[in-house]
Amino acid sequence: MEKKTAIFSGLGFLIIIASFLFVSQKNTFNLVSSTAYNIVSNATNPTSAKKLENPPHPIKGIYISAWSTTNTQKIDTLIQLIKNTELNGVVLDVKDATGYLTYTVNVPLAEQIGANNQIKVRNIDDLINKFHKENIYVIGRVQVFQDPVLATGRPDIAIKETKTGKVWKDNKGLAWIDPSSRIAWQYNIDIGKDMAGHGFDEINFDYVRFPSDGETNKMDYPFWNAVQPKYELIGSFFAYLNQELKSSNVPISADIFGLAAWRAMDFNFDLNIGQRLIDALPYFDYVSPMIYPSHYPDNFDGIKKPATKPYEIIKGSLTAWQDLKATTSYKAILRPWLQDFDLGGIKYDAAKVRAQIQATYDSSVDSWLLWNSSNRYTKDALLPE
Repeated sequence: MEKKTAIFSGLGFLIIIASFLFVSQKNTFNLVSSTAYNIVSNATNPTSAKKLENPPHPIKGIYISAWSTTNTQKIDTLIQLIKNTELNGVVLDVKDATGYLTYTVNVPLAEQIGANNQIKVRNIDDLINKFHKENIYVIGRVQVFQDPVLATGRPDIAIKETKTGKVWKDNKGLAWIDPSSRIAWQYNIDIGKDMAGHGFDEINFDYVRFPSDGETNKMDYPFWNAVQPKYELIGSFFAYLNQELKSSNVPISADIFGLAAWRAMDFNFDLNIGQRLIDALPYFDYVSPMIYPSHYPDNFDGIKKPATKPYEIIKGSLTAWQDLKATTSYKAILRPWLQDFDLGGIKYDAAKVRAQIQATYDSSVDSWLLWNSSNRYTKDALLPE
């Protein structure tokens, strides 16, 4: 999935979200392949995973999709990349764009709606321990309000089409939950609590927003009253996440659009999706703006071709955060997602990837994450261990 490519809202900015394969909830067969990382611990002596006692800092991580976890050779190759370079962290999908869960999560609603029907990792503790053995920090990623499985299983809380009353879908054919739904809030929090019990070092929440693409003028929300500001509602969800997961003693983080960082000081601007950096900073340990140069439109803020200016885009996106940092109290550390994929005819080679990392450092930010939906990363852009 190309989750991190969504940067701009329906305010006229380009949004590109790479294709996801939507699998119907009716397909209840188990997709664990013969090559899956599916070591099953002895039932009488289970191998439970625990958080790293001394996690590395700063975090320099890469994204690993749910599908990559089904291939032990792929996982081993990525671990070798981490061991041989400055990398020290991974972001693993737990609930991705399909709405299905990567491992069996002990949450009643997940069972009821079939979210556990396409498990890819039979024993998540063994996989986490495999990373922890190499002192690799493990972040578990949860997509929140874009959730086709939850929308199918609980259409009463899904966004509907205004005329037909059917579940509304975005340009990629994916259904969304009304961000006002407390059932959805609790469902994702319960998933987070389950993750905390399996040794994840951090819980990351993505798609914590209103929909941004598709026929957004034809959406009917079962709960949101269209009067409460979107950013106020999303801010309330941020606060609730913090409150409910505090006892789990696991750091939490959130992903937001890159433009929310670029326009951080404009408090009237929430991209029409409810995302403002100022609302996230008090409640998360890390906030990760998705600042991919290839997804800023041409002539953006005076930059003719942003994709060819990786340093300038990253630096500009993080500069406003510094201004916000100087004027507000906050909890979170900024840890941006950086681009390591080609798009629109622009090849992101080692120089372009490294330019983004350098711009991050030059903005007084020392942690970062690399995104590539195929999980193929540019080794030459990384410093050796």
